[in-house]
Amino acid sequence: MTCHWLAPDMTMRAADYCALLEAALSFKRRYPIHTEAVLHGRTIYFLFHNASLRTRSSFQTGLSRMGGHAVVLDPRHGIYTPALPDAEIPYATERIADVARVLSSYGDAIAIRMYGEPAGWVYGAAHRHLEAFAQWSDVPLINMECDRFHPCQALADVMTMREALGELPGRRLCISWAYSGSWHKPVAVPQSLLLAAVKTGMDVTLAHPPAFALDPHVMQAAAQIAGQTGASVRVTHELPAGVDGAHVVYAKSWCSLAHLPKRPGESVDEAAMRDVFERHRDWRIDARVMQGAAPSAGYMHCLPADRGQEVSEDVIDGPSSWVFAQAANRLHAQNAVMAHLLNPGCLA
Repeated sequence: MTCHWLAPDMTMRAADYCALLEAALSFKRRYPIHTEAVLHGRTIYFLFHNASLRTRSSFQTGLSRMGGHAVVLDPRHGIYTPALPDAEIPYATERIADVARVLSSYGDAIAIRMYGEPAGWVYGAAHRHLEAFAQWSDVPLINMECDRFHPCQALADVMTMREALGELPGRRLCISWAYSGSWHKPVAVPQSLLLAAVKTGMDVTLAHPPAFALDPHVMQAAAQIAGQTGASVRVTHELPAGVDGAHVVYAKSWCSLAHLPKRPGESVDEAAMRDVFERHRDWRIDARVMQGAAPSAGYMHCLPADRGQEVSEDVIDGPSSWVFAQAANRLHAQNAVMAHLLNPGCLA
């Protein structure tokens, strides 16, 4: 059975996830001298429906340094756009089932990033697109961020916290919504981070205005995982209460699921979305807010950050910022993911 990296935050057993985390940290210490040939001759096809700096450059760099080869395909303009049967357009799209089987016959893995506008902002549509690829692919499918999950980012995030804090059980993480001048951000990062954090035993406080609740299925899964690992999950609608005593403050913006279209062809309720954002402009991380966190607490953000809106300059560029160590770990986390899928023995 083909092993995919589709939604490991949701589906992977906590013990297996933690084992992969430790293997990733060990793999990082060996990189690049002792990992230079572990993916020799392997080819991965990368399809980016959305812009990417860290994900694209870190995947390609890591794969190259480990002896593999990246083929980047533009699914919007460079090839016929992969589509589900109900979204096909003659001579403009190609059925996902066909694309997946063709690429499977050429290479060793397929990696896809898709969320937001390419999926019409219908929540879950991009994830279903990736699920269809996984169904028809004979090689591993890697989720480089969809509208539900960003598992590559989450693994890098917990790596960063593990390096900075040591053992993670009992450590307090605040995942907070923050204001942005743009609403065009999916919930994938906070949802994957929440699930990954409780798998590692962290106590998570999710802070957001009422309109920015996460997917209830994800919240239910997080509670179930927490019950198994000894972690905890609580929700607050007050930013100071979320930050209070936290060892890590991870604050970023995300859209309101309630104002997204329910079906293809419908539109985002732009006026309502913008209104709910503007009513919470004060949800911003600055030095005053960080004073409520634990001593030596770290600030994290997946980047790109909206400076002056989500976070003040003195925090993101200050001594409490772990943001660039976090970005650097994208390379090492994804190296471990590729090795886990294509040459798992090298992680031992």
